Amino acid sequence: MFNRIFAVSMLSLACSVAPALAHEYYTPGFTFVHPWAEATAAGQLDAPVYFELDNVTRSDTVLGAATPAADRVELRSGSDQKAAAAVQLSVPAGDSVSFSADKAHLMLRGLKAPLQWGRSYSMMVDFEKAGKVLVMISVGAH
Repeated sequence: MFNRIFAVSMLSLACSVAPALAHEYYTPGFTFVHPWAEATAAGQLDAPVYFELDNVTRSDTVLGAATPAADRVELRSGSDQKAAAAVQLSVPAGDSVSFSADKAHLMLRGLKAPLQWGRSYSMMVDFEKAGKVLVMISVGAH
């Protein structure tokens, strides 16, 4: 009986902690950490995607990205959404680089359906040196 209660307790704990864990993608030169977006409402066509690049040992450049969840992915150099999309985003060597709302980030344009909380969506990010990196965008877990 104790083993059964213990097993159920551990399973419950694992399920409650798992969504909070960051997911990482390893490449030569950096670790791509936890790409995420907020859930979107019906009719919302755009959604920003945020993430971190940790342990950046060599500079690189984001050349573009694509996802089946949207018509296109724009590279944004800051929070001004009226500014033209960036052609590329520099990743300087250093400890980490944050892609966030007030800094460089990716913007999904022309969402094909609302992003649903708790779901994940694939995205291919193209780097000049690291090449193409397939990541999963976590919705609502940040």
